[in-house]
Amino acid sequence: MAQDAQADLKESVLRALSTVTDPELDEPITELGFVKNLSVSEDGRVSVDLVTSTFWCSPNFVYMMLEEARDVVSKLPGVKEMRLTLGGHHDSDRINGAINAGKSFSECYDSEARGDLVELNKMIRNRALRSRLYSMAAAFVRSGLVAEEIPELSRQDVTADGDTFVVNSRGRIVPITDPADVRRVARYLSFLDGLGRTPTCLVVWDLDGNPPPEDEFISTLIAGRLAKANFSLNAELCRALLESRLNREEP
Repeated sequence: MAQDAQADLKESVLRALSTVTDPELDEPITELGFVKNLSVSEDGRVSVDLVTSTFWCSPNFVYMMLEEARDVVSKLPGVKEMRLTLGGHHDSDRINGAINAGKSFSECYDSEARGDLVELNKMIRNRALRSRLYSMAAAFVRSGLVAEEIPELSRQDVTADGDTFVVNSRGRIVPITDPADVRRVARYLSFLDGLGRTPTCLVVWDLDGNPPPEDEFISTLIAGRLAKANFSLNAELCRALLESRLNREEP
């Protein structure tokens, strides 16, 4: 592999890892500082070293995160082999062995696990979807929409326009230009698009493909606000714990 191709593949791996979120925080592992080292060999072998904020992070959440990282990187063109190494966790050896062998959580913890992570993953994804919906709705309202308009919007009513978004609502065009709000809209839409919805579907859905009843939209936003507050608090605590941990590990 040429040096330029090797560098391009490393950049692709980093972009893929930036789509992986901590299940408890709904923030990218790259922004949380969990990616400690990344290397790509000339023959396309990828090695990623990860760290968690504490020694005792819950294995099920850690496993979900590592499974996603393994899967998104392994399917990249040019990746011949993917190896993950989790460091500084009380069960690192066990998790590393299972993840790199392609095993599921229940196979890794066959005597302790009560089934696989499907239901837990669905619960967490639903909470993340609500949190991102609240953030997007708040961005829309700050830009001039009213809350009652949002459930009426279809996916094709919200379109990217360079580094901004535009919303077509009730015959008027509302631009979303604030960089932070643009990111909030993009994060929700990336989640929604990952669910395989059609362009004509409503922009507000749950994981099962159902829009909330009109009279429940505000309560859905309230639930999203609570989820966002919980994610934000956990993320700040996690960052502080990780920073403290890394500082202690410095020579």
